[in-house]
Amino acid sequence: MLNKEDNDLLTRVENGAPLGQLMRRYWMPACMSQELPEPDGDPIQVRVLGENLVAFRDTEGRVGVMDELCPHRRASLYHGRNEEGGLRCLYHGWKMDVKGRVMETPAEVRREGSTAREIQHKAYPVRESHGFVWIYMGDEATMPEFETRAFA
Repeated sequence: MLNKEDNDLLTRVENGAPLGQLMRRYWMPACMSQELPEPDGDPIQVRVLGENLVAFRDTEGRVGVMDELCPHRRASLYHGRNEEGGLRCLYHGWKMDVKGRVMETPAEVRREGSTAREIQHKAYPVRESHGFVWIYMGDEATMPEFETRAFA
């Protein structure tokens, strides 16, 4: 029987936990491709390694997986509107693309010369293969190649 500390070490997967750090070094399935059937369809909620995320397919058919809460006022992007290449928050209208770049910030006063694209929302690298949407949640500097031959 394990004590509480050892059990936590072997089972906790949140971002700061040792096992969570280890698991984030690999590509993981986030959802099935069929859950995102058409471009500009409704986003879906997914939970991976203790993080609440949303997945969506943009106008061009690219898949994005990002933090569920909008970077502006933390409203759920699950209720967002998928339109014209990005996911728009219904609260104040901020719009993010599949890579988490903020494309539009309506009604926001910005300093002269700044753009919405300076703001980056938490999003993960995505690959689609063999009917699954795969994400990499670790440090992008050490991201391994995505290999599909294991599925052949």
